[in-house]
Amino acid sequence: MIRLRVFFLPLLLLVFLWVPVLPASACVGKTLVIGATEEPQQQVLAQLLAVLISERTGTTVKIVRHKTHRQLHEALLRAELDMYVEYTGVGQVEILGRDPISDPKALYAAVKQSYNSELNLIWLKPFGFDAPGVAPADVPAEAAPVVRKDTLKKFPALARLINKLGGRIDLATIRRLEDEAASRPPEQVARNFLKANRLI
Repeated sequence: MIRLRVFFLPLLLLVFLWVPVLPASACVGKTLVIGATEEPQQQVLAQLLAVLISERTGTTVKIVRHKTHRQLHEALLRAELDMYVEYTGVGQVEILGRDPISDPKALYAAVKQSYNSELNLIWLKPFGFDAPGVAPADVPAEAAPVVRKDTLKKFPALARLINKLGGRIDLATIRRLEDEAASRPPEQVARNFLKANRLI
C-alpha cells in the first residue's frame, strides 16, 4: 500500500499541474490585435487587455491605433482587429444609429444583443465605470471590450479571462491610471495594476 501511494502521488501531482495549462497552451504562438484610439484612457485599457492576455496565455498581442471609434469599428468588421474597447452609448447611437437609452443596464443589454445578432461581435463585461462626455446626448458610456465572434472561437479561454477585469475599474481608478500613464509607459501602469489585483 505504501509503495502504491509513493507511485501514484507524483503521478497525481503531474496531472494536477498539467490540466490548468491546457487552455493557455492552446494560445501560445498565436497573435491577437487590439485596437485603440489615441486617448490616454483607451491606451491604458488596451494595455490592460494586452498584458493580461499575453501574461496569462502566452499569446503575442499587438496594439494598433486608430483616430476614431468609427475607424476602430470598421477595422473590427474587416477582421483587421480582434477587439477594442467601446462605450455603450457610442455603440448604440453613433455606430448602430439607434435611439438613445438612458438606463445603463437596458442600454448594455440592447447594444450587446444588436452587435451579436447583426454584426457577430460580442460585448464582454463592462470594466465598471461610465466615461463622462464620451457618448452623445448624455447617454451612458460604460466601457467594455468588444470582440469578434470568430476570435472567441479561436481562443476558447479568452472571454472568461478578459471578464476577470469586469467590474474592477471604477471611475476613480481609471482616472488614477490615466494620471500615472501621463508620466510612465501605459504598459507598465497596466502591469502594476494587474499585479496589485493578482490577475497576473
